[in-house]
Amino acid sequence: MKNLSGADRDLARRIERGHADSGIAAGPDADRELIGGGVAIFQAVDLPSTQALAVGMNGPVSSEDLDRLEAFFHSRGSAAIIDLCTLADPSLILFIQQRGYVVKEITNVLARQIDSTDEWPPAPPDMEIHEVDASGMQHWARIVVRGFMEADEAPEDQARMMSRTSPGLHASLALYRGEPCGGAAVVIKDRLATLVGDSTLLGARGRGVQRALINHRLMRAKEMGCDLASASVWPGSVSHRNYERAGFQLVYARIMVSLGIPA
Repeated sequence: MKNLSGADRDLARRIERGHADSGIAAGPDADRELIGGGVAIFQAVDLPSTQALAVGMNGPVSSEDLDRLEAFFHSRGSAAIIDLCTLADPSLILFIQQRGYVVKEITNVLARQIDSTDEWPPAPPDMEIHEVDASGMQHWARIVVRGFMEADEAPEDQARMMSRTSPGLHASLALYRGEPCGGAAVVIKDRLATLVGDSTLLGARGRGVQRALINHRLMRAKEMGCDLASASVWPGSVSHRNYERAGFQLVYARIMVSLGIPA
């Protein structure tokens, strides 16, 4: 498996298109608008799915593009949020500086090639990974939200929104001794597998749940003909280390920036 270059803009464009596809798949009923080579998505105020993705990946972005993007979010009562690829066109970065956007978070984008000869180990003893069909999406969403929130219960409105996904998203549920312990998903399009939604319940951590979910989704991606997989993680996190152990490498970073509604 060869190393992937962090200076490869074509690779970054491909991964960012997959990032946009995953955002669309996670909110098929959300408002959307194509802007600046990417897509602005609004599902609800303060939901993680409400953001602009892949902006500036196909060339320069104009001041009018930023005006449209900000109007899209502000008219819906949300701050304008851009998940900015650090390899985006410099014009976008200049506008962000000039307009007073603030940094919300930084994530690392990891990727690995998938080869037809690749194999991954099965889940640990007492653990099973199951695919989730349409009838099980509400249950899957509750588990994922609980893991994210480190809570015993999931807000029903958030679980309901997360359960309404498009056919391009394939969800997996992890069981430990028959009880749900975590969940994740993968969006597959154009031979790219974008791994998203990794979540482990608080009481099940340290048992290899995420590693098992990563391996399961990579095997599924291989079966569906993918040649590349990507994921986004917090720098230096447990997730970062788990993905590195699965053969992923750092290719670039994203900086999520936000501009509030004018007073």
